[in-house]
Amino acid sequence: MDVNEIVGKLRELLGPEKVLSEPEDIYVYGYDSSIVYKGYPWVIVRAYSTEDVVKVLKFADEYVIPVIPRGAGTSLTGGPIPVNGGIILDLSGMRKIRVDVDDGIVEAEAGAIVDEVDKECRKYGFMFPIDPASAEVATIGGTLANDGGGMRGARYGTMRNVLLSVEVVLPGGKVIQLGSPVYKQALGYELAQLIAGSEGTLGVITKATFKIVPLPEKIGRILAFFNDVEDAAKAIFTIRRRGLNPLILEFMDDITLQAVDAVYKLGLPQAKAAVLADVDGPSEAIDRFINTFKGIFKEYNAFRIDLATDPDEMNRIYMARKGAYPALSRLYPVVIIGDICVPLSKLPNIVKAIKDISKKYEIPIAAVGHAGDGNLHTFTGLHSTSGDEWERGYKANDEIALIALELGGSVSAEHGIGMQKKYLLERELKTRRSEYALELMKSIKKLFDPKGILNPGKLFD
Repeated sequence: MDVNEIVGKLRELLGPEKVLSEPEDIYVYGYDSSIVYKGYPWVIVRAYSTEDVVKVLKFADEYVIPVIPRGAGTSLTGGPIPVNGGIILDLSGMRKIRVDVDDGIVEAEAGAIVDEVDKECRKYGFMFPIDPASAEVATIGGTLANDGGGMRGARYGTMRNVLLSVEVVLPGGKVIQLGSPVYKQALGYELAQLIAGSEGTLGVITKATFKIVPLPEKIGRILAFFNDVEDAAKAIFTIRRRGLNPLILEFMDDITLQAVDAVYKLGLPQAKAAVLADVDGPSEAIDRFINTFKGIFKEYNAFRIDLATDPDEMNRIYMARKGAYPALSRLYPVVIIGDICVPLSKLPNIVKAIKDISKKYEIPIAAVGHAGDGNLHTFTGLHSTSGDEWERGYKANDEIALIALELGGSVSAEHGIGMQKKYLLERELKTRRSEYALELMKSIKKLFDPKGILNPGKLFD
């Protein structure tokens, strides 16, 4: 069956308004937010219901056509990019949200924007626990498929930690619900957890149910500046080891701070690093919590500490972290983004190593991230995707990941494997003497997707 026949059949099945095949559509859907990877689909289907997804997967399974699920395309590893044509299944039109206050849960369709889910929860005095930096555009389905986390990760973890149940459409069109919309369940193998982090390779997520948490009574925000990156990392480690559990605990290096200040004019000082913390609780306890954190920051030589409980000032401080990615992207035409995690005790080691590698390869590498759970993102700034600079950038990015591995950490924390980190996944499993785990993953893939039509070329070959 040629491409024109595929397009025609899909239009018959779903209606012409849901099927896109113009050159400009094909081009736009050939990229994700990494801008590094590209691969063009034959056709795009915009799904608005589970039934739409069922029709596509029945058709694709019958004719063995690749299907690449896609949310908002905010992946940074090539996750929603076709490797050999096929159908991109755009789920961004599935956006229904239902909050159940009595049971403390939210049910959201795959295309619902994470920030919209959070706003809906806030209407009822709750919040959605997971807050990725891309929350204003990232979808629930895509974030779950990558097991995304975010700034509240130190307390609430990643999507899998708040997932209760998920509706999935399998190749052939079978619809199944995995898990239950309750806080505790013992149902044998926890298949819902397989879907979290599966990157669209096992089934297509159509909706999911999650735990939600009450809004804090009050939040205090603290931004501390340091003249030494290792001091900042040690302060984060000390906060966690003393049993403190802030809502947010973030790290930013000097390159990040300079970029953010240049774009947003925040009046930040010249510093080698900064730590952002949110403390929450009853109003009468906030000052005590803030003083505890101030004490730790001073213990590690913070030379300036900004405090805020006023909403406007809190937003100003927050931009020092929230604006990191767009600010850094303005400085460099190409940015390779790393996503590592290390044991908390190794934070000082990894931030020093990042600076050493930056000098070694003579390339600017910014470090920023959810350091409260050991997760750091690196931004390697480049001017093109070819030539010597590109080679050095990629070598530097891989070297940082391998050092994280040597420190007992992981090469992938929350951005997924996609196309970018397949080699690094193999290295990590080999380092842990877990090579057989990859064979188990491939066996699971074969059970869910016997013909291999779902997002081929991702996670592993």
